Amino acid sequence: MSAPVSMSRRRFCSSAIRAAAGISVFAALPACAASLNPLPVLPTRGGPEPGQSIQWLHRDGEGRVTLLLPRQEMGQGIAAGLCRIVAAELGLPPQQIDVQLPDSDDIPPVRATVGSDSMKDFALPVARAAALLREHLAAGGGAAKLVDHGQPVTLHSQMPGVLAAMPAHDPALQAIVSGARLFAADIRLDGMLHGLVLAPGMAVPEALPTGVRLVQLGDGQRGLLAERAAALHALPLTSVDKTEAMPALDIDVLQRRGSLEHRLLRDRIEDTAPWSLDRRYDVPFAAHAGIETRSAVACWHGEGSARGNTRLEVWTGSQDMFFVRDSLARHFGLARDAVKVHACRIGGGFGARTIVRAELEAALLSQAAGRPVKVQWRRQQEFVQGFHRPPSSHRIRARLDAAGRITDWWHGFASGHVIFTSAAMPRWMQAVTSFVADPGAARGALPPYAFARRRVEFSDVRLPIDTGPWRGLGAGPNGYAIEAAMDELARLAGQEPVAFRLAHLGAEQARLANCLRRAAELAGPPPVQSGSGRGVACGIYKDHAYAAVIADMAVDAGSGEARVLQVVCAQDCGPLVDADQVRAQIEGNLHWGLGMVLLEELPIEAGQVAAYTFADYPIPTVSQMPPIRIALLEPPQTKPGGAGETAMVGIAAFANGIAAAIGKPVTQLPYRPR
Repeated sequence: MSAPVSMSRRRFCSSAIRAAAGISVFAALPACAASLNPLPVLPTRGGPEPGQSIQWLHRDGEGRVTLLLPRQEMGQGIAAGLCRIVAAELGLPPQQIDVQLPDSDDIPPVRATVGSDSMKDFALPVARAAALLREHLAAGGGAAKLVDHGQPVTLHSQMPGVLAAMPAHDPALQAIVSGARLFAADIRLDGMLHGLVLAPGMAVPEALPTGVRLVQLGDGQRGLLAERAAALHALPLTSVDKTEAMPALDIDVLQRRGSLEHRLLRDRIEDTAPWSLDRRYDVPFAAHAGIETRSAVACWHGEGSARGNTRLEVWTGSQDMFFVRDSLARHFGLARDAVKVHACRIGGGFGARTIVRAELEAALLSQAAGRPVKVQWRRQQEFVQGFHRPPSSHRIRARLDAAGRITDWWHGFASGHVIFTSAAMPRWMQAVTSFVADPGAARGALPPYAFARRRVEFSDVRLPIDTGPWRGLGAGPNGYAIEAAMDELARLAGQEPVAFRLAHLGAEQARLANCLRRAAELAGPPPVQSGSGRGVACGIYKDHAYAAVIADMAVDAGSGEARVLQVVCAQDCGPLVDADQVRAQIEGNLHWGLGMVLLEELPIEAGQVAAYTFADYPIPTVSQMPPIRIALLEPPQTKPGGAGETAMVGIAAFANGIAAAIGKPVTQLPYRPR
């Protein structure tokens, strides 16, 4: 392990990476130059740009208003929330606003739907566009084109009580229950075939069933085409056994080799004095496990030999349809405007739909077949060919003074990559980014507490299994380690866990402190029955949203199995557009966190994923989670924050509740009964 990278070296490498990203403008050169550009297509960044939002609203000749949704809908309710804002500005019921997922031709590029930033960054631009439309109509503008010149405008939706008074309305609900074609898997085109691209090392029977044929796709790739999807799904998929060494992801081994690579906090801490707590925590690989598997439909138009007349049309559920468009244009040597992507609803994204795989497979197969082709991954492909949350290994050391206050905090950890990942980067770019701290792995690693001295450092390790963004990025694993240590330190100090945390929060963390107090009030007295315990956890997500979770757990004396007695959450993500949708996001986070603590571990054998169905990778069921009580805090004079991942910072409450019940810490996830 190399010595810590100096600041000047880090700055140099960071500048080099930013420069490389800037050079990506060459991707906009004519198609003949695409093959000369070694840089990968980068996800859509930036925005929304000033004046851009007016292009998201359309009004037809009959006065019907349509919102072209600038964010991807994947169950988080952004369509309902932005619809409420438009309705409030126009003074209409939400039912009179049409909401439509746009095509890549319909609106200017907007950044990927990631990071729980949609309401934070898009609510005001949408409100401004609707307010401009309202004032345009009031002034008798009629059918004249609406332009945003930056003029002042009154936002009715930001006035107290306006959004809260709006009736509940989900613009997609009727379409979902009526079986409308919302998802990519629902798309059916005339003459459409069903296809599957064989991953490297994947074998199929020598004698293929009637109606299934093997096609060559170039670069050694092969695919299967069939008239009926059932014929493909009936084929057994087997992989050629191969063994690949898994690098040691062991914080203790890495630390013995030398200093960790990246320092996030740099206070000097005495290493020779005894520690009050010296504890290791380990988190395994985890899958996204979205209920909908990846799916895409591709159709080519025009003469394939005359590049200027060739167009590619794709239907997919992606968190970044413009990244899909640009990636396919680059791969096939097309101009961007020759590729049209139809955005479809996603049945659970969680970061998994941020790269281009099923879309490229469908386009390759459609090109080979000369007909439209649908690709729909099996569950086995999701596990084996997808990318996953990397494992991480943590060690936390802390000292308490005579008054029970933490004076020194050291957190060292090792993690696979989350952002600078092999799932999307060529090898040369992986090598360049190895000098820079992976921001995804680092997310949530800075404790919110006012310790006298803090040092946080980590190493990111390249793994043979593709890793990448997962709900909350590093916030879940890092939050688990930090908050598990805080509960242990509270017990060592002889203090109640909520009071212990409050004593370590500075005045600048008043919003987090209020969440803790509200959660404690909501939870009531801790359980007193034998084999039960209370766990507490709290944290800040991306500096703009706050949550505290309290979970009462019971552990069976015979089997050691754990169950939830109650769970409460207090969350502050600023002013709310749709409180019900925020509650739904919190419930999803807590179900996700319970799975992380009790169940979820992606099995790895010989350096390869060994899960094929949910029998190999169980996830929580509704029966495992009791009703959740939620308090939503809305302090005045605050801005909207993210709701989709905030409660992930509190998932350690489940582990801490188990620890309190069994009288020893839970140091490895998932918890395994003895």
